[in-house]
Amino acid sequence: MLRSKTASARRPRCRSPRLEERLRLRLRLQLRQRPSARVCARAFLRPGGRSRALPRDSRRALCSRAGAEGPPRDPDRQPPVSVVGIPDPLTWIRCKVITALIDLYFESNINSEEFDRGVKQALVHVSNKMSRGRYHELKGLVSYEMVEYVEKRCSSLTDAQREQLSVHMEDIIFVLPEDVSVVFDQFGRKFCFVVMRFWLLSSHEGPEDPEGSKIFKVAPSEEADGPQRKIATAVYEFHRELTSGAPPDWTVTTVWHWSWGPAK
Repeated sequence: MLRSKTASARRPRCRSPRLEERLRLRLRLQLRQRPSARVCARAFLRPGGRSRALPRDSRRALCSRAGAEGPPRDPDRQPPVSVVGIPDPLTWIRCKVITALIDLYFESNINSEEFDRGVKQALVHVSNKMSRGRYHELKGLVSYEMVEYVEKRCSSLTDAQREQLSVHMEDIIFVLPEDVSVVFDQFGRKFCFVVMRFWLLSSHEGPEDPEGSKIFKVAPSEEADGPQRKIATAVYEFHRELTSGAPPDWTVTTVWHWSWGPAK
């Protein structure tokens, strides 16, 4: 399996009514199960449920209510969200098959609840550090090159725009892998890359994200004291070496938020 150059490349649509209904049901279930209880999970998990230790301040932040850094948001005040479409079924099937094979042959944990919770915690942690301009605190979880890229992209934002990057766990509506691949290098080492797309509630200024609005719809807000919330997406790529004896830690190698505009 060769790594795809473009994670969001167009693929033919699957017309199976049963599969489309299954995806739609999964979207509705995730909407009902959006977290409101206290969560104490570290940002990234090792196989078998063991956590990768982050710096002490990161662990403390990620053990707050629902993974939020700062004052938690009231989940009861979140606007109603309805399902109006589904992601590409063929992409979903392809990623499901590949992750099952990777879990089978390399004993990874990509298909586990721990991994799903871990990637959400990573999004919350990284977005909050970016919103505060504390890029140096991303080192160890985010690759060095991506830390530099994030700092460069955020430098062109106003303070208000940068603060809007912050994501709370209650804001995450749905998450789905867009691309999963294993790469072998000339030395026989094996690397896994997982591209995850997050659908989330955002108060960013500007046009709606077409990737978000074609699947979810937010009911208009009746409150006049805050901005109208929209559906936006974020794409994060996670990397891990699968070679025997290598540390079982995941690293964020790509960070992209809709409010940034096209990737540069």
